Amino acid sequence: MAKEKAIIHIPKEFVSDVRRIIDNGRRQAFSAASAISLATYWNIGRRIVEEEQKGNVRAEYGSRLIAGLAGDLRDEYGPSYNKRNLEHFRKFYLLFNDFQIVNDLVHNLTWTHIRRLLSVTSPEARLWYMPQASKDMWSTTTLDRNICSQYYERRLAEQRKRPGEMLPIAKAPFNDSDPSEYIKNPTVAEFMGFKRDSGFSESELEQALIDNLEKFILDHHKND
Repeated sequence: MAKEKAIIHIPKEFVSDVRRIIDNGRRQAFSAASAISLATYWNIGRRIVEEEQKGNVRAEYGSRLIAGLAGDLRDEYGPSYNKRNLEHFRKFYLLFNDFQIVNDLVHNLTWTHIRRLLSVTSPEARLWYMPQASKDMWSTTTLDRNICSQYYERRLAEQRKRPGEMLPIAKAPFNDSDPSEYIKNPTVAEFMGFKRDSGFSESELEQALIDNLEKFILDHHKND
């Protein structure tokens, strides 16, 4: 008669510690991959602007240039590289043309965060929202709500009422950040090489991200 296997009681604290290690690792992987994709988009925008400056700088020429580039990229890299997004990449470079600042501030941010920041007209507000969103890990919903509620402008007005007084940075309301938000974005699937119309699960996309993260980081640093 086979011996019954002894029941092992796994300590809850041990399970919690392992879960915390996994969650921290995933968060770091998502953040690093997101930063690399944003660097890619910024460099695409830079290259578009450089090409425009070689030829006719009129808006009509720039529009034709981007449309032609989109036609060449979409079949190979997917519809995320359409004319509208290439225009966003160009604007990303023009509004944040110091790469060191971008590289220092995009941790925990996704392309959806950046695209929302592109709609902020005030340069001072843009450069305030970016580090705050990164530091406090705002979700895109959080960022949108804070911009719409003029969180920065209200804080600035409060500082003017109390000159010389250091106001604490308030934690943003509606902070509903999801550490796996990044891989749920279909744009990420295309960036990782998945076609939008192909079947893949979130776990497959996550594994592809982890498998390729080291290569992305190495390639990125080679090009610096």
